[in-house]
Amino acid sequence: MRHYLILSILSLALHANAQSINERIVRLTEQLDSIGVASLEANYSHGLRTEYFVTISCDLYDDSPMPIQYKDPQGNTLNVTPEQDKNIRDLWRRSRESYDLIRSTCRQLTEEGMESYVWQSHRGGIDSLLYSIALRDYKNPQNDTFTPNLTSNPEWIKYSGAKEGLILKVNPPSFAPNKDAEHYKKDRFFPKSVANVTYRLTVEEQDEDTVCYVDYKELTGVVDKVMKTNGVKSHPILITHDKGTKVEDFKSEINYFDITHPDLDGESHGTVYEIEAADKAKALRELLSAEIGNYIDKHPNINYQYRPMQGYNGDIRGLFSSNNWLIRTEFHSKQWYKSDKYLSCRILLHQDRQKSYVIILESVNDFWLPKDWHKLKSWKNGEKEYIAE
Repeated sequence: MRHYLILSILSLALHANAQSINERIVRLTEQLDSIGVASLEANYSHGLRTEYFVTISCDLYDDSPMPIQYKDPQGNTLNVTPEQDKNIRDLWRRSRESYDLIRSTCRQLTEEGMESYVWQSHRGGIDSLLYSIALRDYKNPQNDTFTPNLTSNPEWIKYSGAKEGLILKVNPPSFAPNKDAEHYKKDRFFPKSVANVTYRLTVEEQDEDTVCYVDYKELTGVVDKVMKTNGVKSHPILITHDKGTKVEDFKSEINYFDITHPDLDGESHGTVYEIEAADKAKALRELLSAEIGNYIDKHPNINYQYRPMQGYNGDIRGLFSSNNWLIRTEFHSKQWYKSDKYLSCRILLHQDRQKSYVIILESVNDFWLPKDWHKLKSWKNGEKEYIAE
């Protein structure tokens, strides 16, 4: 059962043109941070247009003052101290406060925006909401009526033409074994609803011919400069699969993938860096993030998404997933599509119980990432070669 609160903020490129971001969104992030439940992380994406995103998510629990039944999965009563009970209730309370701030901000933005769509359901005490708001510069490309489908991902369907917009989605968790209200009342550690809000601002649009792919060797040099000068161990890695090979055949082994050219051979080559000291890992990740940010500032025409590291006090499992990335870059310009190769580059993070890892990979055609990439020297069609321990 989940006894923790997840609330994260990922904002794209607050380090540049932050004054253009809606002041209510800036105030919301500051309020969330002040109550100790928000971790701010800046993101920047740049391709055919420059965009800034702020995304916020939180789980909502039954935070009523009624006694909580603490039991293990077998139904045995657990001994929970008053302090532990207080901490759990405090997490739920702050989650509710966060949700109230989010909804209040969204209501204010619907009144200030050019156009908005709001749908709400509160049956059984469980919230399901959809706020879709065009805040400015909106031209409706279609006149058909928008009908929300909360089981899918509507994203920006209604206001895709808006240069500044916001969408709030609140749903019962998709992983629920059933969705009747009684289930949520019985298991208070199971979230009643999950709230996700995304704010988007398009600042400028680029001519397609000016967008270019990252210089992989140069970016590798940036990573090497941070990692190798700090005594971090490294080893090369090669991940390949033959054309026509299906990722489904290795579903239990492949953690993450992008299939773009299934009729071509796929190859990902790069370097894995192993950081043994926990106290050094955090500083190196932040230093690496800053150096990547400097690289981006010097190369404004590359197509990329960048998620810099900042202080993080939340659930570490959400931060160090195996496919957690600092930067992703690929090409989108027309002349590249005439090539028989599709190139992409990523810098990814991973942490197990003892060590932290960083990987830089350039992929030709498809990108496949085996689950245990941090231990591998090579992987070809499922055949593994591990590094020497």
